Amino acid sequence: MKTYRIVAATGCPTGIAHTFMAQEALEEAAKRKGVTIKVETHGQQGINNSLAEEEIEAADGVIIAADKDVDADRFIGKPVINVSVSKGIKEPDKLIDQILSGNVSRYKEHQDRERKQTGHGSNKNSSIWHSIYVSLMNGVSHMLPFVVAGGVMVAISFMFGINSADPKKLRI
Repeated sequence: MKTYRIVAATGCPTGIAHTFMAQEALEEAAKRKGVTIKVETHGQQGINNSLAEEEIEAADGVIIAADKDVDADRFIGKPVINVSVSKGIKEPDKLIDQILSGNVSRYKEHQDRERKQTGHGSNKNSSIWHSIYVSLMNGVSHMLPFVVAGGVMVAISFMFGINSADPKKLRI
């Protein structure tokens, strides 16, 4: 199995463009710096390029550039940077330099490795505002199909004419 110096996870609520833009930006920045990286994407079609436990263990650090829930408990004890997906797109060099510097706090450093399997605890590397933002974006992601369905229904109603709902013009 190939080892990677950095592992990353990217994801945006809709999982269409930003997820893969962040992946590409991180991979290109790592290539410029001569660093190996594997990026797991949380896109519209689910999780692609999944990180294996061995890859996570062998990595020097983790970058999470996501605006949706990513199972961060897999990274207990590893240096983790948790930012929005837009920072993954705009500042990939800075994120990689920060991981390589070793000046990154470890995720849930004081918890034992057994807790990793249960998924209990909170992310100390993430601000409360980032957590609220991620929760709101997850809600938006789950709400999107209903908004689209509503728009389609409105469009269908217009097929019958703008005056079709006017009771004065109904012909019975």
